[in-house]
Amino acid sequence: MTTCHTLDPKKMESASDKQSVADLEVGDLSRSIDMVPGTRLLLGQGQNSLGSSGIILSPEPSSDPDDPLNWSALRKSLSFFVVNLYSFMVAVVALSTAVTYGALIAEFHSTAAYLNVGTALSILFIGMGNIIWNPLALRYGRRPVYILSCFLTGIAQVIAATANRSDVFVGSRILMGFVAAPFEQLPAVTVNDQFFVHQRGFALSMYVLAATLGSFLGPLATGFIVDGVGWRWVYWTFSIVMALVTILAFFLLEETGYDREDTIVPASESHPRLKSYSDRLRLMSTFRLSQNFLSLLIEPLKLVVEPIILWSSCLYGFGIAWLSIMAFTSNTVFQSPLYGYNFSYTAVGLTSLSPLVGSLLLFYVGGAGTDRFMIRQARHNGGVMEPESRIYAALVGGPIMSAGLILYGAGASAKLHWMVPVVGMGLIGAGIPIAGEVSLGYVTECYSHKAGQATTAMITVRNIIACGMIFATEPWINHNGLRDTFIIMGVLCLVGFWSGALLIWKGKSCRRRSAKVWGLS
Repeated sequence: MTTCHTLDPKKMESASDKQSVADLEVGDLSRSIDMVPGTRLLLGQGQNSLGSSGIILSPEPSSDPDDPLNWSALRKSLSFFVVNLYSFMVAVVALSTAVTYGALIAEFHSTAAYLNVGTALSILFIGMGNIIWNPLALRYGRRPVYILSCFLTGIAQVIAATANRSDVFVGSRILMGFVAAPFEQLPAVTVNDQFFVHQRGFALSMYVLAATLGSFLGPLATGFIVDGVGWRWVYWTFSIVMALVTILAFFLLEETGYDREDTIVPASESHPRLKSYSDRLRLMSTFRLSQNFLSLLIEPLKLVVEPIILWSSCLYGFGIAWLSIMAFTSNTVFQSPLYGYNFSYTAVGLTSLSPLVGSLLLFYVGGAGTDRFMIRQARHNGGVMEPESRIYAALVGGPIMSAGLILYGAGASAKLHWMVPVVGMGLIGAGIPIAGEVSLGYVTECYSHKAGQATTAMITVRNIIACGMIFATEPWINHNGLRDTFIIMGVLCLVGFWSGALLIWKGKSCRRRSAKVWGLS
């Protein structure tokens, strides 16, 4: 046990990352605070409001103008805009396939079950691919990985557009899953690089919002394209837009990897020179982690057994599964004579407006809302922030998403007015940003020094869950029927979200154990 008596907020914050227990003085109150990884001193002494003047900057920025924490608002915004645009477009590409199913089945004489195999494997590779992409990003830089992923995702769309057999098309989806994988994990690492702790919820909400908008607007636009010019132009359009995103990434997206342990220079001693624009365009970063590639490859596999990562994976994984199952059954529900809706491709695409509206209504709750709630909790806790503050948003999202699943399945099964399942879709969509923002925010704060490895572990498990659920859906519905299947999903959803109460109770104990087992700091 190490004791630190200090009134310097920056030293207090440093102590929170390096010491297991510290005695800190906050105002006139002297108390022993159990500091484990993730616990931080967020508010300075004597601060009793939510004013930014009382917030201690964490991590502590260096004096280097090229430290991503020190970038100007314009420089930071342009770079992060490209990250969000990339995430938006990859989400469009990944979740718009279902709208083209009818045309693909007619042309290739295939089946929805066979095409679903390609979709499920694509989702699996989106998760598994980060086992390779994450060490590359940590070792050689975020920028080259983003640019390469943009380019190769565009190539996968060209293969889909020119496919003359169903197996070639399915292969293009699997390739797309692997090369697009960074969009699921790397933006969370970028948020960790660019933003202070009290800003990360808002930044994560922007990323999750971009991906969510892509998930819902993509199918909407795809329906119009299929009806207007045919399914092949869906993928030609995707390839053209991905080429434009690649160009924007080359010119505007900067490297955010920064080793602040080795590069902090006191402002009184030196004023490092700002890099020129041409220096910032280098494809290969000068940033290098000391860890070797194999170590970075293996670490996420070790972290998957941690309770915090397992819970976050399940929260996000089942959330994505419910959304994906809804998306891939919507074509059948609204076009099959069995349910009586008989929608056109365009009308099926328009149903995605409902989850879009739902996600827009609640994206604040899991992101910027948790930032504000976290500051409020810290104010009542002597200025100390606990990452479990973010989990409370999941307790709000659970009943909403659960109700949506039941309305969608039971409403369609009973052949109720089309508005009933469509409203259910909106409630399902409302739960997705909360699941994403809470899980990513919680994991990156609990494992801030290993954010890349921890998020890779989480996304890998998350997508294995989502993939397995998609494979299981058709036989499950065939056995239990649409109504009972979605009622069971609704109950499982509620249990999953509300199980976060266990980590609100014991999350800090889990973090303490992780610190001892893995030598986390």
